[in-house]
Amino acid sequence: MNLRTTDLPVAPPVRARTSLVATWFAIAAMLMYFAGVFGVYLKERAQVRAEGSSWLPNKVTIELTQPGMVIWTLLISIVVMQWAVYSIKRDDRQHALLAIGTTLVMGAMVIVQTAWHLSQTNLVADEGPTTAATLIYTIVGSYLVAIVIGMIILLLIGFRTLAGQYGSQQTDGVVAASLYWYSLVFIYFIIWIAVFIAK
Repeated sequence: MNLRTTDLPVAPPVRARTSLVATWFAIAAMLMYFAGVFGVYLKERAQVRAEGSSWLPNKVTIELTQPGMVIWTLLISIVVMQWAVYSIKRDDRQHALLAIGTTLVMGAMVIVQTAWHLSQTNLVADEGPTTAATLIYTIVGSYLVAIVIGMIILLLIGFRTLAGQYGSQQTDGVVAASLYWYSLVFIYFIIWIAVFIAK
């Protein structure tokens, strides 16, 4: 039997991966921003310590319990976010929505815990011989803004998943949101070590 080319089915169009490409650009920009801020922070701290001065004022207390809880929450959120990706790839919207909602709750926990932790440190910006407080507030405040952006992305992805726009044929949005979230976990890991542990 001889088939003509007109008898063959038309191949489905290839979906553009614009959301994934845009997410990679956003992650790269965010990583460059935090790399610059961390560079300033580490340079200033090294300079102050080289002069024999104390980086943090004496009245400042930075506990490690709250940042430790935040890092564990974020590490668990990686698993939960990957659960959302796994579920949407199998057209399991119910579990995908549950995972997205759980990740949102974990993001809210990070914001509340971090804000409470900062309120207990006795850090006052522009007070004291060093710029420690200003730089710490800049780094942690920028991170909280990035977390809020991540939560807004998750809300939008959740609504689109609820409306049936994401499924096994179209997973780009959920995958893009997960990549952004994973980058947030990586950035907090650096904050945890450079700002809270190394002090």
